[in-house]
Amino acid sequence: MSDATSRAANAPLLSTSVSGLRTDLATYAREHLPEVMVPTRIVILEELPKLPNGKVDRARLPVGDSSEPSSAAYVAPATPEEVRIAQLWQDVLGVPRVGVEDSFFDLGGDSVAAAQMAARVKEAFGVAPAMRRFFERPTVAHLVRMIGAKTGGPSSREASPRSLASEDLWAEARLPDDVRPDADALPPASAPYRTVLLTGGTGYTGAYLVRELLDRSDARLYVLARAKDATEALERVRKNLTGYGLWRDADAARLIGVAGDLGRPYFGLTRAEYTTLTTEVEVIIHNGAHSSYALPYPRLKAVNVLGTLEVLRLACRKRVKPVHFVSSLAVFPGHPGPQHFAEAELTDPSNVMGGYRQTKWVGDKMVSLAGHRGLPVCIYRPGLITGAQDTGACSTDTFLNETMKGCIQLGAALDFNVLLEMVPVDFCARVVAHVALSGQRHGTAFHLPGARTVRWSELVEMLDACGYPLRRVPYATWYRELTASVERDEGNALTRFHPLFTEDTPSEDVGYAGSEPHFDTTNLHAALEGTGIVCREVDPAFLRLYLDYFVSIGYLPPPRAEPRGSHARV
Repeated sequence: MSDATSRAANAPLLSTSVSGLRTDLATYAREHLPEVMVPTRIVILEELPKLPNGKVDRARLPVGDSSEPSSAAYVAPATPEEVRIAQLWQDVLGVPRVGVEDSFFDLGGDSVAAAQMAARVKEAFGVAPAMRRFFERPTVAHLVRMIGAKTGGPSSREASPRSLASEDLWAEARLPDDVRPDADALPPASAPYRTVLLTGGTGYTGAYLVRELLDRSDARLYVLARAKDATEALERVRKNLTGYGLWRDADAARLIGVAGDLGRPYFGLTRAEYTTLTTEVEVIIHNGAHSSYALPYPRLKAVNVLGTLEVLRLACRKRVKPVHFVSSLAVFPGHPGPQHFAEAELTDPSNVMGGYRQTKWVGDKMVSLAGHRGLPVCIYRPGLITGAQDTGACSTDTFLNETMKGCIQLGAALDFNVLLEMVPVDFCARVVAHVALSGQRHGTAFHLPGARTVRWSELVEMLDACGYPLRRVPYATWYRELTASVERDEGNALTRFHPLFTEDTPSEDVGYAGSEPHFDTTNLHAALEGTGIVCREVDPAFLRLYLDYFVSIGYLPPPRAEPRGSHARV
C-alpha cells in the first residue's frame, strides 16, 4: 500500500479524497484510452520517485496489491438475463464472480472459451450471439443487448467498429517527440555487428531468424522473451529452436535471454537492464507481434503498436541502432480488381480492415516516420508464412494452417476464392538476416510475396492431390457445418476464428475477395543478387512436404491412400 493510501486509512476525509481521485482517473482513462490500455488498478502517490536526472525512476514505483480497490468498479447483474449470462460465464471461466461490465477476456477467457460460451447462450436463450460484435465489446451488458436485439427486445444503438477509421489510423501512427535519436547519441555501428537484439525470438519465424543470425555472423544475440528471468528467457528460446530441429549446443555461448514484454513500457525491464540494451546493442530486428486475426485493434495495440514504439525509442537512446521491422503484406488495402503496390512508404490506410492488419499498418508507418527523423530503418513485408523449404517444418498456430486443418476436419472446403502469397519461413528469415547484417540498404522496404501467387481454390486442389479430399459446398452450407461443429465442441481448428465468419461471407480480416494485388519486388531482387537465396515455389510437392510434417507431429491425420480427384459442387 502506498504512503498516501496508508495515511488515508486513518483519515476519513483524506480517504474520501483519494477514493474520489481514483474514481475520476479511472473514468477519464475509460473515456480516452482503448480498452487494452485502461489500468485495472490505480495507485495514488504524493510524489513520484525520481532519478538524478529528474526523470521518473520506474524501478522504484510501487505495485498495487490486491487490497487496493480496482479502478473498474464491480457492477452486479440486475436483470434476469444479466444474472443468467453471468452464471454461464462463471461456469465456463471457473471464476467466482462476474460483473456486467467485466471483460470476458480480462477474466481469463479466450476465443475457444468464447465459442463454448456462445453455444451455452444459444441453448439458454434460443439465439446465437454475433461473435464478431462480442469480440468488440466482450461484456455481459453488451451481450444482453445483442440478444435483446435479436429477439425483438431492447437493444443498444451504440457502435463499436471492429476496425478503426482511416483518420484514426493516421492519428495512431504519430510518433511522440522523444522518438528521435538523442542529440548526444553515438552514431550507428558499422557491420559486422558485435551485438543484435531480436524480438519475437520464441515464435515460429523467430526460431529461423535466430538460426540465420547465428549462422551468418559472429554476433552475440539478445533475445527478448516473456519470462521471470534471463535464464528462463533463454530456455524458452532453446526449446523453440529444438522444436523445429534448429538448436545446436554451441548456440548457448552466443545467446543472451532478456526477460521482458513488448506490451509494457520499456519492455518491463529494470533501469539497469534497459541501460544495458541501450549501450550494448548495435542493431535491432523487430519481429515480435501478436498475430491473431480474431481480435480487434484495441486488444492488439499494446504489443503490435506500442511495442513497436518502444523498439524505436530504444533504438534512439545512447547509440543509434538500425531497426529492421518485419511487417506484412496485410498492410495493403483491398480493392476489387488489379492493384500495384510499390516497395515504398505506406500512404493510404483506407480499406485496410481488421485489428491485425491495422496494427501492422500503424507499426509499419511509425517505422517509416522514425526513418524521416534520422533513424536507419528497413521494412520487410512477407506474405503468409508457410513451411520450411527443406524440412517442411511449420507452425500449427497460423490462420492459414488452421483453416486448412479446419476444412479437413469438416471434410468441406471454404468457398472463398482469395489470392494467397505463401512464403517459406526459412526464405523469409534468410532475407531479413542477410540484409540486416550487411549494414546497408537503410531506408528501404522489401516485399516478400513468395515465388508465385496461389489461389485458395488451387490450394484446395493441391490438398486433394495430397490425399485430403474436400467436398465443394456453397459458403452458407460450409458455415452451418462449421458453426454446428463449434457448438458441439468437437475441437475444430477454426473454433477460435469462428468470429471471423458470418452467415453470408467471411470478414475482410480473412482476405479481400476480388482483389488482385501485384507486389513490386525490385528492391528484394537487388538485395539478393548473387547471394543464392531463392524462394521455393508452392506446388503439390512442396505442400506435401509440409503436410507430411504436420502428420509427423500429430497435427493432421495421415492422408488417404488413394487421393480423389475433383469434386462436383453440392
